[in-house]
Amino acid sequence: MLNQDKMQMFVERYLELSNELKYRKGESGAYLQLGELLTQKGDYDTSTKHFYRAMKIAEETGDGEMKEQAKVNFGMANASMKWTNHVSTILSGLQPQGEGGNNEGGIDEEDDEGEGVYDNASV
Repeated sequence: MLNQDKMQMFVERYLELSNELKYRKGESGAYLQLGELLTQKGDYDTSTKHFYRAMKIAEETGDGEMKEQAKVNFGMANASMKWTNHVSTILSGLQPQGEGGNNEGGIDEEDDEGEGVYDNASV
């Protein structure tokens, strides 16, 4: 088990205990930490959900510093998620076609004048 996985396990347990004890500041901090760990793993969808929870709890408890940190992290993870999706969409349109050469949505090797042209590729 990696150190990051162990850390996630401990933070999840801290979240459970904070929840049982109704320690809202602990819950907010745990959600923030989980979001950071999941962002490092590239799980932007789940990390944005954790940052959002941290932000809402911090708002309820009046913890302005935690709220701002969660808000910034939420924005960065959300932007990373959108960027990753955008790049995946672009790359899926550029996949080489199989033999026979149906090149719909891909790249034409040359147009009539010998210059490379993108055919139906959205950038």
